[in-house]
Amino acid sequence: MTRANPRRRASSFATLGVLIAGVLVTTGCASISNPTASTSDTTVVGGGAILETNSLEIDGERRTYLLRSPVRTDEAAPLPLLLVVHGAGGNAKRAEDATGLTALSDANGFIVAYPNGTQAMNTPGELAWNAGACCGKPVTDDIDDVAFITAAIDDIEKQHPVDRSRIFIAGFSNGGMLAYRLACEKPGLFAGVAVVAGALNVSDCSGAAATSMLLIHGTGDLTVPHSGGATNARTAARFGQWENASLGESIAHWAAVDGCDDAPSIAKSGAITRASYTECSTEARIEVVTISGGGHVWPTARKGGIDASALVTEYFGLDVPIAVLAQ
Repeated sequence: MTRANPRRRASSFATLGVLIAGVLVTTGCASISNPTASTSDTTVVGGGAILETNSLEIDGERRTYLLRSPVRTDEAAPLPLLLVVHGAGGNAKRAEDATGLTALSDANGFIVAYPNGTQAMNTPGELAWNAGACCGKPVTDDIDDVAFITAAIDDIEKQHPVDRSRIFIAGFSNGGMLAYRLACEKPGLFAGVAVVAGALNVSDCSGAAATSMLLIHGTGDLTVPHSGGATNARTAARFGQWENASLGESIAHWAAVDGCDDAPSIAKSGAITRASYTECSTEARIEVVTISGGGHVWPTARKGGIDASALVTEYFGLDVPIAVLAQ
């Protein structure tokens, strides 16, 4: 498939600033058995945006996702699609509230979906994903979350025109690990992948295709350590112990897949270091934002920190309103 190049602006780095604690997004595989969808709780809010809760039955289990579609003057015009994947212990609604991406969707004209994982451990409402090494019951129960996400994309396409060349995914923590897994196992599905505080924790990513990657990680992260290794005791008590690949290992893997050289351009501003890999043999690019001392959070601008949601939409080229948006 044709990949959309993520847009870059020299002025974007000036908006980063120093990170102040952000908001945590509270935070063999079975085959699909004739997935079916139903839609409930459809609501039209101010400006006409459509808010839906949809469900799919996969392997006899009901799986759900939230779908947000902006109002537009041309209902047949295909729109970009962004999937936002919560972390372990979170759920779709918490991810929506914490990231603010629905407001950006409504303003700029892309569809955004927030899938729900399955029960993480023993606490109701705390969900997680089978992303390889992490996390909890979805791993031990061998939940096929790759099948669920791909089925959800197909289901969304049945309801709304989607630009197949502009399907993106952004994940936090365990959700970022699932985004990595999808990039490994479904090459060419996504035009770009954003991972915030996640790790490449799959055993085999040899089948990956060139993919543009935006990676955001804090050096003070104890849950998914920047330098790799075991998660901390507090998290292990909730979701079990696992080992994480380092951010450096993830960068090296995707740089090789994308055919990028080993000399990125570096820009620094306060606690933020931004490394841009643009000299690649493919159309794909890699952007790495490292936050000195930053913890296990989805950063927001609420307290003067960087805005991960704005970076994601800008990197994917979703930050400019499209012509068919209703005014």
